[in-house]
Amino acid sequence: MKWWMYILLIGFPLIGGLIGFYTNIQKQNQLKILLSFAGAYLLSVVLFHLIPHLYTEFNVVSGILILSGFFFQVYLEKFSRGVEHGHLHIHQQSSKSNYIPYEILISLSLHSFMEGMPLGSGLLENSNGQLSFLFGIVSHEMPAAFAMVSILKAAKLSNSKLLLFVVVYSSMSTTGVVMSSLLKDSVPHSMFEYLMAFVVGTFLHIATTILFESSENHKFNMVKVLAMLAGIGLAALVSL
Repeated sequence: MKWWMYILLIGFPLIGGLIGFYTNIQKQNQLKILLSFAGAYLLSVVLFHLIPHLYTEFNVVSGILILSGFFFQVYLEKFSRGVEHGHLHIHQQSSKSNYIPYEILISLSLHSFMEGMPLGSGLLENSNGQLSFLFGIVSHEMPAAFAMVSILKAAKLSNSKLLLFVVVYSSMSTTGVVMSSLLKDSVPHSMFEYLMAFVVGTFLHIATTILFESSENHKFNMVKVLAMLAGIGLAALVSL
């Protein structure tokens, strides 16, 4: 990976977290538009590039792992509360005093770490897939970081803990990249292929959930439709 890709991996969620830190958590209209763009982009990247890459040869195991990743993401949201697709469950707070929702940080960090691993594995080095995959990650990690900070603010965490959570989360994808770079010479190539299939399954769940949730009461919203078209267009340009 090139040096500027690491900056994007860290910078996008860091910016999203800082925006959440300094923004009123009730102002969600722009977040929903951003999520519409991110969901359409992410789904397009999965369909334009990632799934075709996984199915260059027939492989039932890849399909099983895509489904496994999809339903693992369903389970993970039990702990993350849907933050990875920008959902603000601000009302679901513990009644305990001094409660710190570490499960949100841990589940989000695990997801982010797994996302970064295919980037460092060498699978996508010789194609536009690396850039597509990178933008797919950061396009939803930025609003996810925003949502995470908004929830933690509602939990009355101190500013120092909020900033610590943001820094930890922002570093996890890069940690996954570094870890897989260290392992790629000692781990079979097929293991990273299967890992990417699993991650693609989580992408599918996040992207489809974003698009379903961005359509409130099934009402037509031209701004959100334009945001989705922009996401599809950018994904097509990056993937070609």
